[in-house]
Amino acid sequence: MQSAAGRRAIATLASKLHPPTPLSTQESKQLLGLLTTSFRTHLDREHPIAHPNDTHRKSTSRTQLVEQSQTPHPASSYTSAHDHIDSILANPLISRKPAHKHSGNDAVRLLEDPVEWFLDQMAIGAADLPKALLFLQMAKENSTAQNTNMKSPRNPATIVTDWLQSSGLENSSQFLEMLVLGKKRGLLKTLFPMLMHDEKNQAPLWRWLTRSPKQRMKETGLSANRILVFRTQLLKEMGSYAYDSNRDEGLTIFLRALNMCKSGEHDFSLKMIQPLGGHLVGRIEREPSSGGSTNIYDLFLNSSSAWLSTWSKAVEAMLWLHHPTKPTAYPGLELIIASQGQESFMQNIHLSNSRRLFMVRLSFGVAQHLLDQEKSVEAQMAMRFAQQHFGDLVLPKTPHPERTSNEKTRQKKEEWSLQMLDNLLPT
Repeated sequence: MQSAAGRRAIATLASKLHPPTPLSTQESKQLLGLLTTSFRTHLDREHPIAHPNDTHRKSTSRTQLVEQSQTPHPASSYTSAHDHIDSILANPLISRKPAHKHSGNDAVRLLEDPVEWFLDQMAIGAADLPKALLFLQMAKENSTAQNTNMKSPRNPATIVTDWLQSSGLENSSQFLEMLVLGKKRGLLKTLFPMLMHDEKNQAPLWRWLTRSPKQRMKETGLSANRILVFRTQLLKEMGSYAYDSNRDEGLTIFLRALNMCKSGEHDFSLKMIQPLGGHLVGRIEREPSSGGSTNIYDLFLNSSSAWLSTWSKAVEAMLWLHHPTKPTAYPGLELIIASQGQESFMQNIHLSNSRRLFMVRLSFGVAQHLLDQEKSVEAQMAMRFAQQHFGDLVLPKTPHPERTSNEKTRQKKEEWSLQMLDNLLPT
């Protein structure tokens, strides 16, 4: 039988290796979620779903921000299992000994070192989405103030995405609805710019974007349309935030997504990428810049026919008008001349209000560019096109004769009524 001293020694050693047991209900759930998610991730990596087009995938131009290094398969089952176990043991829920409950006020610890505070919340299984948002906000403020008291060199946004993955929350309906529903987007609106601008880490975003829609439907119980909305908004946010830092990065994200759509990867569809494409065209129109790669810009310009139908002609004309090195109005002028002669372009496209306004801006842009080159005759053609097809948007509005007559009559009645009231009042 073991002596009392021996049992005490074993108990002391066990307490040093792991926090005291039994775990609380919340800690047990966190641990179970961590193990389940880790094993699923391991299986997905070791036994990926085969795609029929895998051998025919095309490579795309990528800048440093967008290039994703593919994780190589381990050389043996031993190294695979070793890496898998390491990923579990490295999680703060297991590896970190949380601070003593009486070590200080929680709010003070959050202010002094947000990273350490959130890691402790993860270690005791108390981390949740509101706390993650609070952590990111405080970490951002500390970073802005150049606080040097933070002990951990790790990136706050990456810590949160690692926690979302290990806890399984990134595959939950609660997480997806955060992006779909505007009122709950606080966490992601803080997380996105920190990941893309500060930490240069797009890997979690691409992981969320490329996860199988069928798998997400099974995990969340949401409809296929709801999943599509999530992926569409996620891609648009990625491209928009990337464009804020560098035009090339935003265009490259779009081109990468378009290439996946062409090759049938990850169930990407035109419906999913078109909103980002339209957003980028609008950014180029509103924020012309001579910087960036001409090759990437040309790739984006020439891709319009792949994600748009006949409307691509108008988009190409606008992109040529704002080309960074060789802007020209002639593609737009050619489109205007062809439309004047055959009406084919104007008849074959659906002109929503936004597209009508786009055509007006294109016409005026073409006219202005031609006037700058002293091509007044061609400029007048562009202006006549706008007046002929979009007169309600460009011509001054003249009052209707009957409406003017009625307004005058009403004004006279009001003046007569006021005069009668003046006569009735005592002097």
